[in-house]
Amino acid sequence: MKKHFEEDYNKLVKNNLLLTDKHSAMAQSIGGNFYHFGIFQRELLLQHGLKADATLVDVGCGSGRLANALKDMPELNLIGVDVVQDLLDYAQEICQRDDWKFIKSTDFKIPLENNSVDMVTAFSVFTHLLHEETYVYLAEMRRILKPGGKIIFSFLDFSIPEHWVVFSSNLLQIHERVHLNQFIAPEAIEIWCQHLQLSIEGIFSGNQPHIQLNETVSDEEGNFYRGKVALGQSVCVIEKPKDSNNRIYATLPKGFDAQRYLELNPDIAVAKLDPAVHYLSHGQFENRPLK
Repeated sequence: MKKHFEEDYNKLVKNNLLLTDKHSAMAQSIGGNFYHFGIFQRELLLQHGLKADATLVDVGCGSGRLANALKDMPELNLIGVDVVQDLLDYAQEICQRDDWKFIKSTDFKIPLENNSVDMVTAFSVFTHLLHEETYVYLAEMRRILKPGGKIIFSFLDFSIPEHWVVFSSNLLQIHERVHLNQFIAPEAIEIWCQHLQLSIEGIFSGNQPHIQLNETVSDEEGNFYRGKVALGQSVCVIEKPKDSNNRIYATLPKGFDAQRYLELNPDIAVAKLDPAVHYLSHGQFENRPLK
């Protein structure tokens, strides 16, 4: 069974391809602002430590907005992940980087080794996921990050007046939505990071310019941008501690045996606690035996 976001976005892309030309459909399917927002995102990553020879994973890479803005960095290793094959194919087409990979993944898994990448991005991804799904993805991003690596993602925040228009559009689509639009409170991010043992480097409001441009940038309508800009959505920058190599599970590890867990941890059985919930909430942090 397809997950809601996979079904929503495959339907959206197919409809856009029926209504307009390929390039416009690929841009519209990820919210437009293709070229200049790609540059904004690139400058944001550079501002927060992206190195020329880094390994970067762009989760929800879509049709390649960020990848296109980074394609002239010859030593950069980029892996794009998305749920729509048409978007991935277009990203590969416009980037013309045979050394880059664009991978379809629909199960919150990123098919990379532990502690193997320098930075993970998720622009306008968690805005379309349930909170539990976001938490699972953050745990997976943490798993693949090298110690000291960073996660940079955007989000919608009720405290930003400009974001209210998105909620208003949700009200109009309450019976037949195009896709889920989800809001996240900064306080929720703080709690998630506490549980995932991640450090928040900064949270930047979507209506406050914080990205320094090093060039004048124009958009498709001829508007020019200089100095500091914002993405519209708020941005969070998170770091995996430099001394951290441990894995934190947001879902049960493969082969988890509830009965065996209770046998090895009789106090959990005596307390009549759910073994699976206990392991995720407490047991893994207490180094409880599994087998």
